[in-house]
Amino acid sequence: MKKILYVAILSLLMMACQPKKNRPVQPGPSSPATTVETAANPSSEQASEALPDTEVAEAVQATDTFVRDTTAPLGTPQNPIVVDPDNPVDLVEMLAKYGQRTVGDRFTPRLDSIRQGAEAGDPELMYQYGACFEQGWGVAQDYEQAFAWYKKAANQGQKNAFGAVGGLYRLGHGVTADAKQSFAWFTKGAEHNDPNAMLCAGNCYYTGFGVEKDLVKAAQWWSKAADMDNGFALSQMGDAYYGGLGVEKDLAKAVDCYKKAVEKGVPNALYRLGVLSYYGEGVDKDEAYARSLLEKAAASNVPEAKAFMDKHFQ
Repeated sequence: MKKILYVAILSLLMMACQPKKNRPVQPGPSSPATTVETAANPSSEQASEALPDTEVAEAVQATDTFVRDTTAPLGTPQNPIVVDPDNPVDLVEMLAKYGQRTVGDRFTPRLDSIRQGAEAGDPELMYQYGACFEQGWGVAQDYEQAFAWYKKAANQGQKNAFGAVGGLYRLGHGVTADAKQSFAWFTKGAEHNDPNAMLCAGNCYYTGFGVEKDLVKAAQWWSKAADMDNGFALSQMGDAYYGGLGVEKDLAKAVDCYKKAVEKGVPNALYRLGVLSYYGEGVDKDEAYARSLLEKAAASNVPEAKAFMDKHFQ
């Protein structure tokens, strides 16, 4: 069984580095870009809430970290609301309060304010304006504009912009695809303490994307991102501890990482902990719990989860 799970882990990690395709983001508490169908016109009470500084950063980067695809939520522009960059709140906290609203819905009404702030030289709003162009929030999707605004924000030290530039270089969106440039920008973001960039830098080292393959350095960046409670990095560290990828094998630590990632709804962790629970490896054997996890993973388009269920729960 270990061999089967190990092979599946390697397969998933390699798949994670393939260019993303146009398919919807899958739901999960840890995904800031989780989308739910909502009314196009938000209430004035909801629209008046201050826009958190971190919202765009997590919405964009957490959907483009080699492990999750992204889609551009649609929204209808409303009267612009003044952005309050001095009142940041955590994205997860915001979504818990406004769980029925997409990030795009929240940003589109503020497009004019974001644009004005970006053109006035505010690095946070430069980054947010770039994200609007990348995601198609309130404007026509334009990767070249996204790249230009991300670069401007990065030149002023906005920490999330570095990884955003790296993501565009990786995918060839708005700029010629360049693995080395992508890795370099991810590394700059990681050095600026952006956990999503740390995750991507680790993935570059794991796959040899733009840099010589180095499992130890991959695990080091994943671990730093996991210490900052990044759900995808927690899942990657679960893989690392389970398979001995850049770290010593440690089943107990692998299970602990998977459990934390499962709490954040990370699909791969749902699958892996589900398999371990089915066999009772590192955790109590519990087929009912295993099935519930695997069903969630399958619903999040993890093909291995569906295949496992078809084989073991018929």
